[in-house]
Amino acid sequence: MKKAAAIILCAALALIAVLWCVVGTVFVTCETPERPAAVNAALVQELRQSVETLCSAPRYGETLQLAEDYITRTLEEAGYEVRFQEFQNGGTAFRNIIVERRGTEPGKYIIGAHYDACEPDGDGDSNPGADDNASAVAALLALAKRMPQNPRHTVEMVFYACEEPPWFDTDGMGSHHHAQACDAQGVLGMVCLEMLGCFSNDEDSQPSHFPGQRLLVPGKGDFIAVVGDMDSLGLARRAAGRLSKRIRTLRANIPFAQDSVLYFSDHRNYAARGIPCIMVTDTAMLRNGSYHEATDTPDSLDYANMARITAGLLDTIKELAW
Repeated sequence: MKKAAAIILCAALALIAVLWCVVGTVFVTCETPERPAAVNAALVQELRQSVETLCSAPRYGETLQLAEDYITRTLEEAGYEVRFQEFQNGGTAFRNIIVERRGTEPGKYIIGAHYDACEPDGDGDSNPGADDNASAVAALLALAKRMPQNPRHTVEMVFYACEEPPWFDTDGMGSHHHAQACDAQGVLGMVCLEMLGCFSNDEDSQPSHFPGQRLLVPGKGDFIAVVGDMDSLGLARRAAGRLSKRIRTLRANIPFAQDSVLYFSDHRNYAARGIPCIMVTDTAMLRNGSYHEATDTPDSLDYANMARITAGLLDTIKELAW
């Protein structure tokens, strides 16, 4: 009996070890750069200026137009021919803003970020929306300025309207309109940028939301996350590999992720069409206590880490499309 019990125990431990290795290599990984990545001071300042400009007026209601104008002007000054995808929500016209680097071969990658902010309920304080989502818009503008010419595959950069309530998880999302207009077979992958500016080196600054989280997710909110489902495993690995050269990076590819908080952004509409897609995020409301609050201000962001992420994203897109 003792021998049988020992065999069963060894088999159970072996199974646990195998499952742990699978979880730690396929589903969830976390990598830290071998040495701190240098920060481009000019890029830091550029990101800060973009965020402050975007947050200078509410990005909802009538003043959403100011954000659209700023994004359009910045892209035109960078030499792009800007086009718009207009759609109607509740009798009001909204526009996605689109630019691209045209490839020499078939297939394209989409990288996108929503430029609207969540309007507070009732008489609540205004929501500057610095992390959500001026941080990602600033990064995407910086990427557009630095995107080389003549990629192998087309790179399409999209700034979405109407990600936030009341349009979230409805056909009114700007990304829904864009995803529906895509030739899904021709899209090689989609990268969604969602909240890139909230970081902390304090212990327990990454709150725990489920038992055993600390075994998989760092307790410090000092990392960027690359998340998706199993269909996006290859895309996520390549993005996380590039980002992890510059900043601590968590990758999470979870089966059935489309039904979870991992898909609470624009990439959900591309996944619905079978397009491999990932979200790059500071984990949003899971970390940032100022989510959708008046305290989500430009001075609360970590622009040095945003610069590292922007550089890592540029490396990623070059690897994918060039």
